[in-house]
Amino acid sequence: MQGVRPPLARIQLSPMRPRRRPLLAFVAAVVPVVAFLAGRAVGFWRVRLAAGRLLARLPDDVPNHVRVLPPPADEYVGTLPVPPAVARRRLPRAGFSELVRAYFHAYDRDGDRVHEVGSFVRRPDGLTGDHQLHVRLFPASDGTTEVWAHWERNPYVAPLAHLRMEGYDPAEGERRVRDLLDDLR
Repeated sequence: MQGVRPPLARIQLSPMRPRRRPLLAFVAAVVPVVAFLAGRAVGFWRVRLAAGRLLARLPDDVPNHVRVLPPPADEYVGTLPVPPAVARRRLPRAGFSELVRAYFHAYDRDGDRVHEVGSFVRRPDGLTGDHQLHVRLFPASDGTTEVWAHWERNPYVAPLAHLRMEGYDPAEGERRVRDLLDDLR
């Protein structure tokens, strides 16, 4: 009986399954690269601002790491008498670099939501140092720049301690940022 094919009714076909894993792996690999390239091209603060505005539309019951949170009141340092664009250029001269991976922050001022327009970090002991100074910039209503800051554990060195806020110190953050930025009032 060689060469005789079974009738089609007897052929067992496995159910069709969508190939999700390769697609998810592709998205997981490509999205960070595209975000990084977009950040380099237009400024990380713009990418973070757009993401923050999108995330602010999510319901309130989403996890904290995807929510837009108000900055803690004790982190407010003062204002720089320059627009945010100038402040973003000044911070790297004081040893800061843009911080891409950080919680998104916004708060309500006079009925309007004000999103951060810069997130910067300074690690005095380098990338593998124990602590870092985290600074956030917000546009002030008069065109100047609000500065919010805190001292914290470096997430690259102590990720769990960072998440548990061990070593979190807004007063030390204010002291350090005032020492670095003379015209902070």
